[in-house]
Amino acid sequence: MSKTQELKRISRQPVIAVLGHVDHGKSSLLDFIRKSNVVEGEAGGITQRISAYEVQHKLADGTIKPITFLDTPGHAAFQSMRERGVEIADIAILIVSADDGVKTQTIEAWKAIDARKLPYVVAINKIDKPGADIQKTKNSLVENAIYIEGYGGDVPCVEISAKTGQGIDFLLETLLLLVDMNELTTDISTDATGYVLESFVDPKRGISASLIIKDGTLATSGAIVAGTALSPIRIIEDFAGRTIKSPHAGQPIKVTGFDEIPASGAIFISSSDKKSMEALQSETKSNTINNVLDPRIYRNAKVVIPVVIKADSLGTLDAVKLELKKRETEDIKIKIIAEGVGNISEGDIMLASSDEKTIIIGFTVKMETKARDQADRFNIKPELFDIIYKLSEWFDTIVESRLPYEEKETIIGTLKIIRTFSSQKDKHVIGGKVETGKIQNNGIVKIIRRGVELGRGKIVELQSQKIKTQEVNEGNECGLMVESKVEMIPSDILEAVLVEKLKI
Repeated sequence: MSKTQELKRISRQPVIAVLGHVDHGKSSLLDFIRKSNVVEGEAGGITQRISAYEVQHKLADGTIKPITFLDTPGHAAFQSMRERGVEIADIAILIVSADDGVKTQTIEAWKAIDARKLPYVVAINKIDKPGADIQKTKNSLVENAIYIEGYGGDVPCVEISAKTGQGIDFLLETLLLLVDMNELTTDISTDATGYVLESFVDPKRGISASLIIKDGTLATSGAIVAGTALSPIRIIEDFAGRTIKSPHAGQPIKVTGFDEIPASGAIFISSSDKKSMEALQSETKSNTINNVLDPRIYRNAKVVIPVVIKADSLGTLDAVKLELKKRETEDIKIKIIAEGVGNISEGDIMLASSDEKTIIIGFTVKMETKARDQADRFNIKPELFDIIYKLSEWFDTIVESRLPYEEKETIIGTLKIIRTFSSQKDKHVIGGKVETGKIQNNGIVKIIRRGVELGRGKIVELQSQKIKTQEVNEGNECGLMVESKVEMIPSDILEAVLVEKLKI
C-alpha cells in the first residue's frame, strides 16, 4: 500500500457479533445495550427483519463512539450462515451463562471464532442469579480450550448481568480497547462494498435487503450488485428505518429495489456508474449454469462441494469437469454452479460469494485485476492450475478435509510432573515420571490438576537420561518440553492421548 493510499484510510466503526448458547442471554445483552446506549428516538427502530443496528456509546470524556452490533439470535439468516456472520464481524462477544457454563453452541460459536482468528471477549452473564458459579464457569471454559486471562490465555473475560446492567459499561470499554488494538480503517473515497445479512420482500415496496458496509462510502446514485441481484441506489435507510445518504463503512443499512432476492451472506459491491454494475450483473448471470439441478441428487450426500470452473477452452473445461466428477460417490457430490471459458472475472467472485464453501478453480487461465481486488478484499481464494494431476491431487485433499468424522481418544499413558524448569512463549520445560503406559514425542497431552482438565498441550521434545528419545515407558523419569498456553505446576498430571479420526 502506498503512502497516498494510507493517507486516505481513516478509522471506522466496528461491527461486533454476539454469539453463544441458546438462553445464555444474547438477546438480553443486546436489548440492554440498545436501551441504555442508543440516542433518544432510536430505541424503537428495530424490526424483526433488520439483523444489525447501531448504538452511540458515550465515553467518560464525552466522546461518542458508534458501534454496530449484529443482532443474530433467532434470525434465519444467522442460522443459515453462522460462520459467515463471524466472517462479517470485526470483533465477537462469546457469551456464557454463569449458572450453566460451556454448552454445545458455545463450543460451536468458539470454533467459528477461532477458525477466523477473530478477536473476541468472553462475557460471563447472569452473575446476579442465585445459582451462578463464576469459578466453575471459568473452569469449564478452560476445560474446552477457551483460555481466558488468568487461566493460561490472553482472552479478556468480563462478568456481567444483562438484567441489571452490572459490568456492561466495562464490557463496552473492553470491546473498544480491542477495536483500537486492531486498528479498523476504511477508505471513505472508494465505493462501498460489504455483505448481505438477509433479504425479504416488502409487500408495498418490493425486494429489500439489510446490508453491512465493510469498506468505502455508498454513493448518492448508481447501483448495487449482490450476486446476480441489482438494485439502484434509491431507497436507502439506516437501521431505524430512516432515509440516509452516503452511509459509510461499519454501518448497517436497508436497501429497497432489488430485481431479485440476493442470497444471505453474498458480497455486494456498488458504484456511482450504474451501467458498469448492470454489465457486471449481466456477466455474472451469463456465468451461471442454466440447467436446474435436481435437489434430490444431494439430499442424502454427506458432502456437497459447490464449484465454479473457468478454463482456457471447452476441451480443457470438459477435462476438468470429468476429473472432478470421478470423485463422486453416494456420499460425495460435486455441484458445479457455474462454468465458462476465459479468465476468472469479478462476476465469478460475486457468484461464489453467496456460499463460503464454494471453490473457484481456474485451469490454464488467470485472474482479472478487478477479480483479484475483490477476492483479496473478501478473502476468497481461487485456485489456479496448469497441470491436471496437480489439480486432482489438490481436490482430493479438499474432499478428504470436508468428509465428516468423529474423533476417538485413547489414553496411552500418564506422567506426574515432579519439577518445572522454565517457561518461554508457551513452551514449558518440565521433569516428571511416567506412572502408567508410555508417553511419546510429538504426542498430545491433557493437563490435569486435581481431577480437572485445564487444557491441552503437545510434547515437542522428550529426553531420557539427558538423551533425546521418541518414547518413555512406565516407571521411568524423563525431561520434556511441552507447548501449551497452560502454566503447569508440580503434581499436575499429563495424560498422553492418541487421537484417531474415524470417518462417519
